[in-house]
Amino acid sequence: MSAPDIRAATARDVPALSRLAKRTWSDAFGGGIAPEDEAHELEEGRSETYFENALREKTILVAEAGDELLGYVQFGDVEITGVDAQPGDRGLHRLYVETGLQGRGLGRSLMEAALQHPQLAEAKRIYLQVWEENERAVRLYESLGFRRAGSTTFTIGSELMEDLVMVLDKTR
Repeated sequence: MSAPDIRAATARDVPALSRLAKRTWSDAFGGGIAPEDEAHELEEGRSETYFENALREKTILVAEAGDELLGYVQFGDVEITGVDAQPGDRGLHRLYVETGLQGRGLGRSLMEAALQHPQLAEAKRIYLQVWEENERAVRLYESLGFRRAGSTTFTIGSELMEDLVMVLDKTR
């Protein structure tokens, strides 16, 4: 795969972002939850309306080849329950890559672009949450200097879920 173009998302990207987000989230997590909970999660956090609002409040970088959206990374304020965010801390919210392209370096390219973005480059600490069983993602984050910092819980439908919290602490 040739190197993708990585750029800031725009309003024109919203439909493709929504399709990619829904597809990749369902591929990764949809089989483990009730269909109605999956539908609710996709509408609340991966719909075109969600991305229209997210573009006003967060930073989203997209990777594309030609006219095809291959992945995205989203970041902004720390939004992880239980994290005592301090001034200067930022949160990495999402990193998703087209399922068939995972493991080929695209996630790393998106992460490196995000970490060089002024919002994250100037951050004291960068927090993220990740499903601990997603070993490939955990290894990627660790290779970029993130370390395990605890866990957080959240709900999808009536199910209580737990994610690993990781932090890149640049104050040390």
